[in-house]
Amino acid sequence: MPLIHNFADLKKVSKQLKAEAKQREAEQKAQKEKEERARREANQFAAAMAEFGVRRMPQKNLADTHALKPRPVVRRREPEAPLQKDTLSDLADNSGFIESEEGGRFRRRNVSPDIPRKLYRGDWKPEATLDLHGLTADEARQTYVQFLFECRQRGYRCLRLIHGKGYNSQNGEGILRTLVPRWLKQTPEVMAFVEPKPIHGDSGALLVLLTAK
Repeated sequence: MPLIHNFADLKKVSKQLKAEAKQREAEQKAQKEKEERARREANQFAAAMAEFGVRRMPQKNLADTHALKPRPVVRRREPEAPLQKDTLSDLADNSGFIESEEGGRFRRRNVSPDIPRKLYRGDWKPEATLDLHGLTADEARQTYVQFLFECRQRGYRCLRLIHGKGYNSQNGEGILRTLVPRWLKQTPEVMAFVEPKPIHGDSGALLVLLTAK
């Protein structure tokens, strides 16, 4: 603000302020005319486009042009190859399994000794049961392979296999009671198996624990 010493200075400042006010008014008027002209041109353009069937899209339907975050890569697991009945030997007795001191409880060497105990105790409940009574060795083998495949597809982990006690066999011990444990030991998905409590079949059956899929 300039210093005012006399009436002449006052007139000079008054004249300067009027000039500045007039300039601001002119600038505001020019700005309004510019905005009004832009609106008219926009309306004229929209009207011209409407004649060709072109309509302005609502703002909410416009595409998001912000940078998209990359989606996490989901790695698909390769499906397990089903066990083939021809790969199961009736004679092989895989030494990769260890029998517990209690007897009737088997686990792979890399499986904790607690697993067979927990399986026998009932920490895992049977989710499916296969009764092999009355089947020949070949029929039982094929049925076992198909049963295992279907259980793996459903994500089951605890199974019960009933092979019988073989009381009606020639030597008093059923062939399946010998073969089924051998097949289990040759099945990669089997972690452990045990002869269950009487409620689940005792020595005429086996509880089997599979690896998590």
